Order: sequence, then C-alpha cells, then structure tokens
Amino acid sequence: MTKPFRGAIALLSAGLLGGGVVSACAANPGPPPVVEEAPSEPSATSTTTTPPPEPTERSRVAVGVDPLQAGLNPHLLADNQQVVEDIADLVLPSVFHGDRIDTDVVDSAEEVEPPEGVAQRLRYEISSAAQWSDGTPLTSADFSYLWEKMRSTPGVKSPAAYQAISAVHSSDGGKIVTVDLSTRVADWSELFQHLLPAHLLEEGDVSFSAALANDIPASAGRFLVASVDNARGMITLNRNDRYWGAEPSQLDVVELHYMRSSQQAVNMLRTGQVGFTDIRPEQTTMESLALVPGVDAQTQGGLRQLRLQLSTRTLADTPARRALASLVDTDQLARLATGRSADLSVARNPVDAGADLTPLRELAENRPIRLAADPSDVPATNAANALVDVLTSQGIPAEVVGEKMSVIASTLLPNERADAVLAWHDLSLQPADFADYFVCPGPENRAVGDLSGYCPEDAAAQLARILGGEYTGEQALEQVRALNAAQTLYVPIVDETRVHAVGRGIAGPAGRPAEWSLESAPTWKEGERDEE
Repeated sequence: MTKPFRGAIALLSAGLLGGGVVSACAANPGPPPVVEEAPSEPSATSTTTTPPPEPTERSRVAVGVDPLQAGLNPHLLADNQQVVEDIADLVLPSVFHGDRIDTDVVDSAEEVEPPEGVAQRLRYEISSAAQWSDGTPLTSADFSYLWEKMRSTPGVKSPAAYQAISAVHSSDGGKIVTVDLSTRVADWSELFQHLLPAHLLEEGDVSFSAALANDIPASAGRFLVASVDNARGMITLNRNDRYWGAEPSQLDVVELHYMRSSQQAVNMLRTGQVGFTDIRPEQTTMESLALVPGVDAQTQGGLRQLRLQLSTRTLADTPARRALASLVDTDQLARLATGRSADLSVARNPVDAGADLTPLRELAENRPIRLAADPSDVPATNAANALVDVLTSQGIPAEVVGEKMSVIASTLLPNERADAVLAWHDLSLQPADFADYFVCPGPENRAVGDLSGYCPEDAAAQLARILGGEYTGEQALEQVRALNAAQTLYVPIVDETRVHAVGRGIAGPAGRPAEWSLESAPTWKEGERDEE
C-alpha cells in the first residue's frame, strides 16, 4: 500500500538506471570470483616484512524501533507494524513508489491494448540487471508468486486489486511480465509493491503467513537483513553489495534496537547509543525527551488505526453487532489500549451508546461472546480485555481468545470461533484499499475478503466502480462509511501516533524529526545532522 500523505490521515481520522544495459550488467547467480596472487619471491637483501593492511571500519548507525511483534511480511495484517514496512522499503523491490516508477527494478511498466475478453492488460519489462542478493535474477516468477498468495491467503492487506488479476504471463526468459485483469484497476501502480523472492519461498511446504516469520532470505534493495535477534532485541541490516542501482546505500550497517519502553529510548538517545528513534509513545515520552539536551522530538500521525472488526458469520444479525458496538466507549478504550491519555487521536464510534442489548444477551445465553486478539499486540489485547470487562459488567458473558493474527484470519473467524477481532488496519485514501470491503468470500475460500465476512448485495458493482476509478479516495471512503453505518462491520478506536526523536551520530535529512524516516537510511552518513 502506498503511504498516504499526512493530510489524508487527518481526513480519515475525522470520520535508476534505464535502457541501454549490456549483457555484462545482467544478474550473475554465481559468487564473484576470488583471484589469488602468486607469492612474491623472497628478497635476499632485505628481511623487512610489510604489515597486512588494517581492515576498513564499516560505517554504522543505530536506530530505536518498536519491538518486532511477529514476522517481517509487509503484506500481512499479522505483521502490520511501522518497522516491518520500513524494512520492506529498504530490502524488497517495488515497481512503483507512489506515482514514481522504479527504473532500477523495471525498464518500463505500461498499460497496453487488451485482447478481447480481457478488461485491462499491463506489461512490465524487468531490468536485465535486477537481481536478488543471492545472485538470482528478478523474474516474472516473483510477480506470479505475489499475485497467487495475495488472492488466496487470509488476512492479507489490500487484496482487492490482486483479486482482479486473471492471469500473469511470462516471456523473454521471465524478463517480460504481462498481467491480465478481469476488472479494470485505475490505480494499477499500487500492484507489485514489495516483491518477494519466489525462488526461496516456494521451496518446501511453508505458507505465505509463515514465509517471512524469522527473516527475509534475500534482498533486491539497498540493504539486506543480516540477522534478527529477538532475544537481544536487535535487527541488523547490512548494505546489499549486489545492489545494481544507480544510488546504493552510503551506509554499511544499520542496527535496529528494540525500544521496550520509553525510558530505554530516552536513555539510549541521551548516551548516543541510538541516533534516531521511531516508536509509539507512552504517557510521559515527550515530556522525558524534551529534557534531554541535543534531542529533538516530534509526534505525528501514524498510518494505522486500531479497530474492533465484527464478524457477520456469528453476529449474523445487524442488531446484535450494533449492540456490541454500542458498548465501545472509544475515549476510554483508546486510553486503556495504549496506556496513555497524552497524544491520543481517538476515533468516533459510528454507533451511539444505549442500543438494545437483547440480541447480544440472547446469543450469550449459549456461549460467551468471544473477542480475538493477537497476544503479541499489546494495545489490541488491552482493548480486548477491557471490552470483555465492559460486557461482563452488563451481565453478558464474554472472553478473550488469544491467538496469532494469521490463525484468527484463516481459522477462527471463518470457522465461527470468534465474534470480533481487535487489530490494526492501514489508513489510506487509495480507492483500491476501500475496495476490500466489497471482496466477498467464495465457497472454496471462505477466509478471503474483509475480516467481517460480509458480502454486500451490490458488491460486484461497487468493486468495479472503486477499482475502476469512478470514485476519488474521499468518495470511496464515504461509500465504506455508508456501508458501515448500515451494517455495523467495524468500530474505529484510535489512530496510531508515532514519536520521531533525533539525537546525535547520524547525518540525515535537515529539518524537523517528522521529516525523518528509516526509509531514507540509504542517504544517511555517520556524523551530525544539518540543522534547518
């Protein structure tokens, strides 16, 4: 998903090398040759030996980030964290970045005349130099792999545009990719972001949900994942020396240190152990950072929103869903979920308090109301526990079902073992992201589509309108809000807030901390930043 502008977030909260590449630049699967020089003849007139050259010290910076909750797959709701998105931007190739084509990855990407029976045809020409860090060329197989997994895996982010693809064709040794769509997608630049190394992930019987659980085995970006050490609380990114693009990283190593508390972040910034942090705040984070000399900190809106997503499979009647939603005090739940009252961007519950609870009580006569949350997601789990307490205080039996988000999406919800789920969802004004609410589960895969499992009567028509560009982002948002007002599919609780703090040790962008992001790490150097 393309990162939205901050103005778009505010609106939501209120409701390089081109052609001419010769064969010598093509990807080479083999390792670079090692040439050994013949030993020199010993001199009869001298016993002086030349000392070996001192090893060149690698440039290195340290950054504070939120602890990794699950895996590193940027396409999964289960792995929906800012640090995962940032690592993906540094490690994985994308055809487009926003509206800008990445000419390091593809020589061209264009819409071409479709044959009869095809709504839209796209053609990509992959750069002959594009390769993974193990030397394997980037090919059409990487496009096919992502398409197949995005249309068949439960709990993926923004599947609607991939559902519209009917076929992916390969030619010219896998360097030409032709994509046919059964429904027109106006914002087709949203497709094929963060491509994955199919040649490694297709091996064995590993699901898409688990494929990047512990690492990213190969890179086609400016950095590669050298290690993930959750026990030590550190992810190490090394410069990808096989990167073929015009602007490789100026840094050799970026260390990502888990900030398990705000006090740890404050201490490490104070001592210079990290030069930049991008974390979720606690109650006194900004107050503490303001006291540290030489540290500049800012809060800013994040790209995610914590929601209560209601299942239409178990809460089949709208009055039952409305009853549960009416018990959500978003102000209270936002505080309890995040553990703070400062720097909160609380969402508005579309359902007023005081709804008739009878339908919910009747359901709870046979079994408790089950709220699912991933135990590794602390705010979601806090919110689930608090809402269970609210239900219990109303005399309605309820319980929290703690399970991995991938299991919640693939098993608990489609098999009617959870009534609702607390999870983070991307905030976006891209029309294709709103189309997900009109992707209906099918008989062969009941888990694909929106987590609510709801299929509107006009789903196909609305899906075509949204994907086809008949609505702007704001208009598509209004369509989803109208659907939610009528059917009560989700309750927004709180928008994510980030704290960017800049200390010393990194010469990065000039300007305020809000302008910093890990995505810009390839341009950083060791040293001190320029002031405005």
